[in-house]
Amino acid sequence: MNDRQAEAYLERIGYTGSRELTGSTLDGLIKAHIGSVPFENLDIYEWHQVPSLEEADLYEKIVGRHRGGYCFEQNTLFGALLDALGFPVYPIVVRLLGGPGPLRPYAHKGLIVSAEGRNWYCDVGFGGPGPKGVVEIREGEQEVGGILFRGTMRPENFLIERLDGDVWTEVMYFAERPIEPCDFLPLNFYTAREEHSYFLTDRMLNLTLPNGSKALTGTHFTLRENGKVTERDVTTKEELEQLMREEYGIDVVLPDAAKL
Repeated sequence: MNDRQAEAYLERIGYTGSRELTGSTLDGLIKAHIGSVPFENLDIYEWHQVPSLEEADLYEKIVGRHRGGYCFEQNTLFGALLDALGFPVYPIVVRLLGGPGPLRPYAHKGLIVSAEGRNWYCDVGFGGPGPKGVVEIREGEQEVGGILFRGTMRPENFLIERLDGDVWTEVMYFAERPIEPCDFLPLNFYTAREEHSYFLTDRMLNLTLPNGSKALTGTHFTLRENGKVTERDVTTKEELEQLMREEYGIDVVLPDAAKL
C-alpha cells in the first residue's frame, strides 16, 4: 500500500488522530475502522463467491466502493495500512471459542503488531463479541471498548476471555506465530464454501457505534444505542437495498433471488 492509498484509507475510516507508533494509535485506528467499515458477508451469501484476498482487490472493494467484508478481507487490508504507517505487523490464525457445539477450527485471521516494545492483538474483522479495540498481549485484565477482557499466557497459546455479568467467557486463543498469506487461501475457501459455514446460513452485516451497534441478520435490523434497542424487519428487496445504503453505506443491487 503506497502513501496515497494509505491516506485515502484513513479518509475512508475518518481517522485524523496521531500517527505515532503507539498502542493508543492502534486503538484509535481500530475503532475508526470498525465504526466505518461494516462486517458483512454479502459476496459469500448473495453471490456465492469466494472473496479475493489480493490487496488491490480488497482496496478497491473496501476503500473504493465503500463495502465491508469479513476477517480474511478486513484484517488483510488493515494489516497493509499498519505496515504503510510504519508498524511492524504480521498475520496470525485464531481459534474462536464460545457457544454450544463442537470445537471450531482455526478459521479466523488476526494481527500481531509491535509498538512501544510490546506486542498487541489487532482485529477489525470480528463481528461478534470480540474486543472492539487493541489488546495488549499480557497476563491479566484490561478494559477494551468499555468491556473487561482477561488475557492468559498458556504454554502453547494466548487466551482472551470476556467478562459477561460476573462470568468469564472464553472468546479466542492464538499463538504469536506468523502465518504466510498463502496459508489463508484454503481457510478463506473453506469458510466461504463449506456447506455448514456460518457465513452461508444467513445475511450478516454489523457496524460498531460509539455506544452500540447496527446489526442486520437476514431481514431483521437491530439498532442498539445508549442502552436503547430498536428493531424492524424489511420485506422487499428494494427496502433491503435502501437499508444497506442508509445504515451501512453499501450501495449494491441484490440478485433477484435474494432471500427475504
